[in-house]
Amino acid sequence: MNKLATLLSTLFHPLLMPTYGIGIALYTSYMRVFGNHLLGIVVTGVLLTTCILPALGIYILYKAGAISDFRLHERTERTVPYLINFICYIACYLYLYRFGIPHWILSFIAGAIVSLVISLIINRYWKISAHMVAAGSMVTLVFLMSFFGLMLKPYILPLQLAVLLLAGAIGSSRILLNRHTLGQVGAGFALGIVCCGSMFFIFV
Repeated sequence: MNKLATLLSTLFHPLLMPTYGIGIALYTSYMRVFGNHLLGIVVTGVLLTTCILPALGIYILYKAGAISDFRLHERTERTVPYLINFICYIACYLYLYRFGIPHWILSFIAGAIVSLVISLIINRYWKISAHMVAAGSMVTLVFLMSFFGLMLKPYILPLQLAVLLLAGAIGSSRILLNRHTLGQVGAGFALGIVCCGSMFFIFV
């Protein structure tokens, strides 16, 4: 069971979730008309700026001895990695903005930036679940796309069910691995929903 929980935590790591979210937004909406080549370039840029570069920064910190664990289990060691993520997310937002990506998609990255800042502040006093912040954002993105007619109909129900089940599985895995308490998981999920939802309505 622990192996499955570890696999879920790895596959749906917070650094990967923006790429999944942008991929969903692009490939399940009217944006598909721009073709796989152009959309692939956009998704690759998101992967580079929100996953590969932050992961590289965290790895350098780990090798330099600035953090004791590459997975950032210690709450007190998360500040600098979060700041690295913040800079990379800003770069991702500017990249998408220059690409002419619609505001409703930009709101997803903006929500991630806001949630990252709030998580950084909370993390100084309490260990909130970054996995569930990302999961909450993903659930919100899918349901907002569905409710506002942005998602193509064949994808709506399957994706709604998928993100809800995945969010529950990710939260359960974090508790099972003793990485977070139920309160930290719930708080992270709620923060992701609030930040992603509020940015969507501000941008749209």
